[in-house]
Amino acid sequence: MSPRIHQEFDDIPFDALVPGSVHTGRYPITAELVAEYDRLAGPGPVRGPGVAPSSVFATFDPVYRTMGGRMEQGSVHVRQQILPFADARVGDDLDVAVTVAEAGYVRDRPTVVLEVEYRRGDELLARTRSTILWGFSS
Repeated sequence: MSPRIHQEFDDIPFDALVPGSVHTGRYPITAELVAEYDRLAGPGPVRGPGVAPSSVFATFDPVYRTMGGRMEQGSVHVRQQILPFADARVGDDLDVAVTVAEAGYVRDRPTVVLEVEYRRGDELLARTRSTILWGFSS
């Protein structure tokens, strides 16, 4: 097995995930971020000037930053539902709330469900729900 490359975040151990816990942070929507999403995924549907693609809500980066770590090596992301309600815009500094909705064993597999809300002030822009087999294949 080759050595693991250095990553910005340490792994969060499965037993540290507490169902019902909420982690909060910020997610700046910068022109550079939007340009990178457009480069990697294509510009997608036509949108107005300064409007970010809805794919900015499909990332784990704000989750890792909010929770102070990332999924354990060997985690398998099995499902993600993204519900966009309003557009994010370049210059937004969104409030992020990550809730550990579930953390337990399902069919002997360490399973975690994370729910994430992205808000601009009181306005809910998007909600995601991800199911992860935490450290499953390590």
